[in-house]
Amino acid sequence: MRYFTVLFFLIHSLLSFSQEKNIRGILLNESDFTTVGNADIVNLSNFKFTTSKADGSFTILANINDTLYISAEGFHNFKIKVNQQWLNEGQQRVYIKDTSIVLDEVVINSLQLTGILSVDTKLIALADYPYYRDLNATGFTMAYNTGINPLHGIYNAIKRRDNKKIAAIKQEVDLIERMKTRYDRTLASALLNISKNDIITILQRCDHSERFIYTANDYQIFNAVNECYSTHQISN
Repeated sequence: MRYFTVLFFLIHSLLSFSQEKNIRGILLNESDFTTVGNADIVNLSNFKFTTSKADGSFTILANINDTLYISAEGFHNFKIKVNQQWLNEGQQRVYIKDTSIVLDEVVINSLQLTGILSVDTKLIALADYPYYRDLNATGFTMAYNTGINPLHGIYNAIKRRDNKKIAAIKQEVDLIERMKTRYDRTLASALLNISKNDIITILQRCDHSERFIYTANDYQIFNAVNECYSTHQISN
């Protein structure tokens, strides 16, 4: 009887430990402690999605050790782990760093536009990529060539992804709708667990047009990368 009781409490503890629950957070600007609204919060462990309200508050389903990915316009994107204290208390303040800096002089010399309005608007939004204008068929290319083939690591990273997870993401309607409004590759990069430059490399290798690569929304990009690997099975 004693062993049965111990076993019962052990099983009960394990079930309690693994039970997801809604946790609440308050998103604050680290520099002035003001609330940050309309930020995207994705649980990368179960792919639940929400946005913070005007008062910085958000609620999301999570379990211990789940990873939340938080992104907001004008702020640095970052990941945060859900710990036991957060689960126990149900609420935690989360601080996010803004990207504003004081500049004595601004020089724009790394981004040269294509002359195509629909493309250039996205190039400006994605100005962290190194582009240059040239006369080849695509109109613009990557501005560097290291000579190193990075595809081996990229495809291995995607190969390790569970197809069930991809299917789970596609069931999250709110997340999908948000991705359809994003063009900065932030959510696509986080969900694919590869860098923005890796996304470009993969899609170029799968013969997607430059226009698509640089102007498609995040959901289209997410689907294209997964289809690229599963359909083409490109060797490294």
